[in-house]
Amino acid sequence: MFETTKVIITENSRSLINKMREAPILYFIFSGTIIFSIFIFAYATFFFINIDINLNISLEDVFFTVFFMFLLKAVADFYNNFIKSSSLSYSLSTQVNQTKTIAEIFIAVFLIELIIWFSFSCLFLVALITFGVNVGYPLEYLYFTFGVIVAVCLGCTISINFFSPKRYRLLPTLILLGFYFQVGEPIYVIFTLPLAIIHVVWSIKNSMESHLFSKRKERVKDKSQIKIRNTIKAFFYRETTVLWRDKLLFSFVFTSVSTGLFSGYLFVYGDEILIPEAIRNQIGGLLPSMFLFLGIYVVIMYTGVFPALNLFLNEEKTMWILRHMPVKNDNIIFGKVSSLSLCFLTAIPFIPYITIFIGFDQIVFLVFFLIFSYIAGIIISLPLGVKYVGKKSDIMLLYSVSMILFVILGSVSVVANMIERVFAYPIILYIIILLSELLLLYVSIKISSQILSLKYKSAS
Repeated sequence: MFETTKVIITENSRSLINKMREAPILYFIFSGTIIFSIFIFAYATFFFINIDINLNISLEDVFFTVFFMFLLKAVADFYNNFIKSSSLSYSLSTQVNQTKTIAEIFIAVFLIELIIWFSFSCLFLVALITFGVNVGYPLEYLYFTFGVIVAVCLGCTISINFFSPKRYRLLPTLILLGFYFQVGEPIYVIFTLPLAIIHVVWSIKNSMESHLFSKRKERVKDKSQIKIRNTIKAFFYRETTVLWRDKLLFSFVFTSVSTGLFSGYLFVYGDEILIPEAIRNQIGGLLPSMFLFLGIYVVIMYTGVFPALNLFLNEEKTMWILRHMPVKNDNIIFGKVSSLSLCFLTAIPFIPYITIFIGFDQIVFLVFFLIFSYIAGIIISLPLGVKYVGKKSDIMLLYSVSMILFVILGSVSVVANMIERVFAYPIILYIIILLSELLLLYVSIKISSQILSLKYKSAS
């Protein structure tokens, strides 16, 4: 009984342990950051409890923040363990009832989310106790726990029904989420727990068609027989074909446009929406520049860092073919990196859409910072992607690169603001900085080529 649940939990545990052994520094940084962040939030709670400032942050706001975080986590975990899982085909083809197998997958996801919730919440409570905050609120903690349970149930229904040929089955989940948004009270979420359980049970009974209906990658036959004699062009064609096949370019463009509009809107109205009036005078002036920085940072992470890492992380089953081809490592890397020029084009719409709100006063800075950030993301991502080639899309690697890039871009944005204030023609310095960065990009490519040679050293 619960064989599938045991297998999933065991595989997830082993995978985590193996990744920690392969990249101990990355996981050490990640774990340290998580613990540090929890203690920072605990200290912030202690600080705002003991000062006379009304921040307009209610328990309901925190509850629904936790609720939607676990909702998204449940969607992703159930997708990875059911919809996307290729090893599940064997279990579903045995004589064991398929509904039972899928129910055990749900139980595995449910237990994983509860373990995460209890681990993080207990650490947060310990931090609060350390700072002398009273944590004697068992009823509120019970509310949060039931909220996590509802979030997991609804998250799994979203993952099941979104990939079903009958997507109208998402309607009960959407109605419940809309109801939560309208009433804004945690107690109503608790009351709807039986409805969430009934809906997830009904979804599991109809979930096999979701697994069968989920779109699989198909080979595109057109232009497949074109002979490209230049090696760099061949790899450029290969990588851009993957981008088109997986429909990533359209999502990149959508992200750039939506982030540009959202960042521009926050540039104009963000301080009134996000900052309480009591502390708006102290930090409100920093927000417009921060929204520009965060907007570009989000766009670069999605359109630049993510595809740059996956250039080699996705070569899980094909890297041995590349290593047996009479092709230099430099040509492989140059060809792959050249495909990122197409991704860069998808980041450009960010600028015209954000200028709808902020005008053209900062257009030179925006263009410079976008180009600089994109190249910087490639410089950092490329050697790490080669280092962990074939390890799939490791979230810890993406997280570590994002932290490194955040620190670098934050420092550069401060320097760029100083240049804007001091120099009459900052564009000249911007061009010099970008040319210097191109030299660093060349060095990054050569280092990546050397790492690839060391990782796959030929036997003599």
